[in-house]
Amino acid sequence: MTDTILSLENIEKSFDGEKILKNISLDIGRGEFITLLGSSGCGKTTTIRIIAGLETPDVGKVVLNGKDITALAPEKRDVNTVFQNYALFPHMNVEKNIGYGLRLKKMSQNEIKNEVKNALSLVQLEGFEKRNPSQLSGGQKQRVAIARAVVNKPSVLLLDEPLGALDLMLRRQMQTELKKLQKALGITFIYITHDQEEALNMSSRIVVMRNGKIEQTGTPSEVYDTPKTAFVAEFVGGANLYKEGEKIFAIRSEHVRLGVGDYAGVVTENSFMAGLSKVKVRLRDGQEITSSHMGMNIDLNIGDEISVGWDKNDMVEVKGEK
Repeated sequence: MTDTILSLENIEKSFDGEKILKNISLDIGRGEFITLLGSSGCGKTTTIRIIAGLETPDVGKVVLNGKDITALAPEKRDVNTVFQNYALFPHMNVEKNIGYGLRLKKMSQNEIKNEVKNALSLVQLEGFEKRNPSQLSGGQKQRVAIARAVVNKPSVLLLDEPLGALDLMLRRQMQTELKKLQKALGITFIYITHDQEEALNMSSRIVVMRNGKIEQTGTPSEVYDTPKTAFVAEFVGGANLYKEGEKIFAIRSEHVRLGVGDYAGVVTENSFMAGLSKVKVRLRDGQEITSSHMGMNIDLNIGDEISVGWDKNDMVEVKGEK
């Protein structure tokens, strides 16, 4: 990768004898929006805590802008973190919360005022300077936390499931705003989430993690369209896994056609949610295949016999067990 800003080199970490991270190596480019995606316990939070300096790896090193920062204290790293719980100071108003790090840097009052004003503009909170955190909504608190982090102009911004506490509509709105903000700032964002839809919508690259290891790294389209393992195929987008001989193939449900094809089966499930119809069919060999499409529910009943099919080009061979 050209212009690498951050490298994790052979990182390993254990807690109470249990290995949480297993030989993690990753290069992150300047200006990337990279997402660490995985279920709870996969090691993504430990990874960013090591980048932030809140944890020290047992093995390996962290290199930022060509400098080994593995043993550097958190406050001496050119890295800021936005947490899910916002971590705002309740006794400080918005202006003081955002300017806190700048005051530590001994900047002048005029400089701090100008930087805070610019940060508020970026997160669309002009006029909120004198409000206290208790007077803000969840989305507004999150924006203040982001403004407080970006005002310091870090080389890397770490975001630890920052939208997890928001409702669905606000979370989607904030996804769009975060993406725009990252492009406007040009700062490298390292984002962690367990929400695959969020990762696909926001990232320039996704790192799928499982059991302390990196399962696959790639662009959203690479991870979705060409998963390398059965786990990635199922975890990102819920692909069908179909066994043919000794090989396992991933087939996206939107590529499975109903009523046509060479595979006969019986309908075992028919559901409709949020504009998406899903029909699950048990094939004669016992394997189950799901077909999905946008639109109204299909007139099928449990137990109906039906054939299904798909284009061979839509089958992606994957490693691992079905």
